[in-house]
Amino acid sequence: MPSRRTHTKSRLGCLQCKQRRVKCDEKMPRCGSCAKHNIACSYTGSSVNRLLLSRSVYNNNQQSLDIEERSASESSYFSPTSSYSQSPPNTGIGKLSRTSPSSLEPLDILSNLIDRNPQFTSDLYMRDLELMHHYSTQTYRTWSEAPELQEIWKTVIPKEALAHHFLMHGLLALSALHLSQINSGDKGPSQTMYMEIATRHQSLALSSFRPELNNITPLNCNALFAFSSILSIIAFASSQCTGIEPGMAPVEEILRAFSLLRGVYEILHTAWDWIEKGQLGLLVRHEGTSTGDTVPAEASAALDYLDELNNDNRESEARETYCSAIRKLRESFENFYTRCQQVRSATAWPITVPHAYITLLKSRQPMALVILAHYCVILRSLNECWWLTGWSEKLVEEIYQSLDASWRPSIHWPVKVVGWTG
Repeated sequence: MPSRRTHTKSRLGCLQCKQRRVKCDEKMPRCGSCAKHNIACSYTGSSVNRLLLSRSVYNNNQQSLDIEERSASESSYFSPTSSYSQSPPNTGIGKLSRTSPSSLEPLDILSNLIDRNPQFTSDLYMRDLELMHHYSTQTYRTWSEAPELQEIWKTVIPKEALAHHFLMHGLLALSALHLSQINSGDKGPSQTMYMEIATRHQSLALSSFRPELNNITPLNCNALFAFSSILSIIAFASSQCTGIEPGMAPVEEILRAFSLLRGVYEILHTAWDWIEKGQLGLLVRHEGTSTGDTVPAEASAALDYLDELNNDNRESEARETYCSAIRKLRESFENFYTRCQQVRSATAWPITVPHAYITLLKSRQPMALVILAHYCVILRSLNECWWLTGWSEKLVEEIYQSLDASWRPSIHWPVKVVGWTG
């Protein structure tokens, strides 16, 4: 007796083929038998399960099942009002062993991973991702020469920014300014675009930063300190990317940067103990590595000359103020040359000088301008730092033009070092 011909049972066939007791080829959305007889064709079971087990979804270039055809359990899961943490429905993936692996299209399984909830949209802000990539690969390196401090700006502060949006906007603003400065040579659309992006992020950062200053706590002090440091860089960097603001002289512009540095420092000084004991403590405790060098004789002689000039100054009521400003400037020169603290030298002096000196500088007192000209030597030594490029030349030029002929010899050394020829 001849053996019975083997055949594969159709377990997922359409209702019509089952009623007629014929084999269904399970093609979707209409099987071959129903198409041949030109009758309706319908299936049972989970639509996702059918999608996974179909062998012809991609081959026949058919669309996937409409959302309306999903089962009630699926509809509740993908509903816009449902919770994102809700457990997904049973997709029947555990039953795949019933079907031969050769009957599955490899990419069909991926279709089950697509979330069709309309409330979950693709919100990848590619420009902001570009800014964060640039910050984490380039900008963070410009904060300090010390590797241990660079690591804090590379890893610790970006992580802190995830919990404080004003800090994240500050990092993105700084990165955009850096990119604007990099593209400043061609004065093309890229520079303008990055400058506009920087302004937008800076505005968003400041709007949420100011309220935080009214309630400094151990939870937000690190983020506030980091952002205040970013603000100081932004204050210097903005003019490098946009040029001197119309109607604003270089001395006036740097005074604005000084005021920002001093104001934020005074506010955060109340939280200094918290900051020192936290993850950013190294930024304020770091003493720098000794370089083994000494302050060049020419620089020491110039600072000694400032002391002599101040002692001969007729403005006796301001002599002590100028003496303090010169002493702090000498400390900055020592940190610059003898310790690995070049960048800090540029930002520390304007914070530590007496407030009375800033007042004298605002009124363009000759001795105050002469001291500022000597500070420009530090700025000139950091001219390769993108946010300080060009500051020394602009300041020395204005100071020279502001002084009368009797005071101009007092800034001979800064003029020579900066390289301004007039």
